[in-house]
Parts: sequence; C-alpha cells; structure tokens
Amino acid sequence: MKKEVLSRFLNGTASQDEKNLVLSWLEQENAREIFDRHLKEIWKDSSPSDADRTDYESLLQRIHKKVQPGSGRGKVKPMISLTTFFRIAASLILVVGSAYFLKQGLEHQHPVPVVNEKTITKVTQEGEKLTLDLPDGTQITLNANSSLSFSSHFGQEERVVHLSGEAFFIIAKDSLRPFQVITNEMVTTALGTEFNAYARSDQYTLALTEGRVAIDAASQSVELTSGQMATVDARLHPNDLKVNPFDFDRIVGWKEGQLVVDRKPLRVLLEDLRSWYGVEMKIDPQLNLNRRVIGTFRNKNLSDVLTGLGFSMGFDFEINGKVVFIKKESL
Repeated sequence: MKKEVLSRFLNGTASQDEKNLVLSWLEQENAREIFDRHLKEIWKDSSPSDADRTDYESLLQRIHKKVQPGSGRGKVKPMISLTTFFRIAASLILVVGSAYFLKQGLEHQHPVPVVNEKTITKVTQEGEKLTLDLPDGTQITLNANSSLSFSSHFGQEERVVHLSGEAFFIIAKDSLRPFQVITNEMVTTALGTEFNAYARSDQYTLALTEGRVAIDAASQSVELTSGQMATVDARLHPNDLKVNPFDFDRIVGWKEGQLVVDRKPLRVLLEDLRSWYGVEMKIDPQLNLNRRVIGTFRNKNLSDVLTGLGFSMGFDFEINGKVVFIKKESL
C-alpha cells in the first residue's frame, strides 16, 4: 500500500475509492503491522527538529501564567521536559486524528441512492392468466381481465396490493408485516394464508382456503377461517356482509383451468366465457339468458364448452375468429 494513500486516508483527504482500497487492504495479513509502522513514521516526521529555534521555555511559562494567575512571581518549573511535552502533544493529536479518520473509514457506507416511489401495475387481457412472484415470496395468480397494483417499495415497510378482477394468493408468512389486499369494497388482512379474491361488477368475495384472515367490508369487521367465504354485493346490499361455506372447485377451479357452474345464470356464464377465452359475444336477444346452468368443464376449449351448453340451453353457435355468434336454436 502506498504511503501517500495511507496518509490521505488518515488526514481525511482520500477519495472514496482510496478509502475502500485501504479498508480492503487492512483485512489482509500483516497489513495492520505495516499500518502501525507508517503511523510511527508520520509521528517522527511531525516531531520538532533541532533547527526549530522557538523559545518553548518562555512559551510554556506564559501558558502557565495564563492558567495559574498569580504564579508569575518567579520562574515556573515545567513538570516534564519541553521536548517530551510537545512530542506527547503531537502524538496525541496524531493518534486522535488517526482514530477519528479510521473510525470514519470503517463506519462509512456507500450512500444509498434515493429511488422515488412509483406504482407498478400488472394487467391481464381477456383469455390471459399471469403468475407473479413478489419480493417477499408471495405468489399471485391473476385471472383474465384483471389488474394488480403495488408500490415499487413493496415489502420494505408494508405489504399492500390493490386488486381489480380476480386473483389467487399464496401469502408468504411475515408476522411483522401483515399483507393487505384492497378492493373497492373490501380490505383483507393476512399474515400467511391462501385465498381467492374476486372484485368485479359490484361483487366482492374473499374465499379462504388456508389459515385465517381479517375482513373489513360493509362497515363490519370479521375474521374468516379456512373454508369460509365473505361476500358483499355493493349494488343490491351494500351494507350486508355475508359469511358462508364455499365449494373449492367452483370458486378456485379457474386457476387449474376448471370451470364449475352451480346454478349460475346463462347471462353471467357467457360473460365469464367471454373474459376467459378473450372473445366477443354476439347474442341473439330472443335467447333466455336468465336460465340457470349447472355443470363442470375441465380444461375444455371454447367450442367444447359451448357445445355442451348449447345442447342443454337450446342454442346454436358459430365461432368466427375472436367473435362468437350465439342464436336461439331453430326448431
């Protein structure tokens, strides 16, 4: 290590690269011994020379007189030799200064760049699903036609996401930072659980598949346990929060490509299919869309699903690219 670099490190004039270089070097074997030897050389260089003609005797007496008024009637005898006195003073200054700059160097940290907070938004289109892995280890599967937004500082102090649409959450455990899912009408707080959240067309549900969560909705607060689902219909019953059991396959089946329909109106089911498969629906106004559907479709393409539905609901269909024409079955 060059002496001039060590000297700049000790007197505080070293660049940041030189400070880092010295700190790294000090960790090497025998580096401290060389460092100490260099300190001694600096000490020697800073000692008064023989050519120094300063009257240290008179100077010291004047100092004593200032410190001890009335003691000036006679010569004040120094308690230690003058040369030793100034050597000690010089060495103390050197040691204190070296300790200070060494401490500054050891405690120095690279300045953390300030990153402005921004909102990150993930969006799925119709017919698309997306799996996200958040920095805290949480995994989220976003259903079609949905959006999820969160801060670029997510996980540093809090874990909060905003959902529109539908998503399945596997929350990483963290007892110090609760995880919150916020929709227009419902706030879900969890520490480490799994659940399905739904927020579409004024319908808000939270179906808990594992663990426990706290729900705040419709001016109420409830705690769910595994197998329970909280529901709010913001259009028909905005102040009513219902908690009921749920069927896993019917609520979460979408995640595995499974569509379970339990007495769902045909109108709603066709809307789901439009979103799932990313198509446009042209529906015959004469078709009774209020009829309810019961059935299960596992990993079926759109044509197979519509074939089964058309047989039971009495309609024909035609798929032309991304447009589906549905018309009442002719007699």
